[in-house]
Amino acid sequence: MGNNKDMGILRVIQVFLGSFYLLLILFYLGIIVPEYFACVNCHTEGAMGIDIWGDQIQCFGDSKAFGKVLFDLSSVIVAGLSTVLIFLFFWKKMKFNNRFQAKKYSRK
Repeated sequence: MGNNKDMGILRVIQVFLGSFYLLLILFYLGIIVPEYFACVNCHTEGAMGIDIWGDQIQCFGDSKAFGKVLFDLSSVIVAGLSTVLIFLFFWKKMKFNNRFQAKKYSRK
């Protein structure tokens, strides 16, 4: 019975992380990535970039540096959370398969 409780707790953690991941990935792909790529090729002071949504982005000194740091940091967070979610998915699957096989091959 404790095994079912562990699976329930694991399921709650997966749902919480999955919903947080969905919000994060929408923010990342909808705002951070387009702004970063709009300013990648701007090298002059006061240059304006246009993102995929058609909005003009100011690509000068501080905002370009802040955009790069924000892009790098959010990329690491998204990659780390993706790794954790994939690990939890496969760990849960392996744990379920081991429990299922133990019942199948028992000699009772």
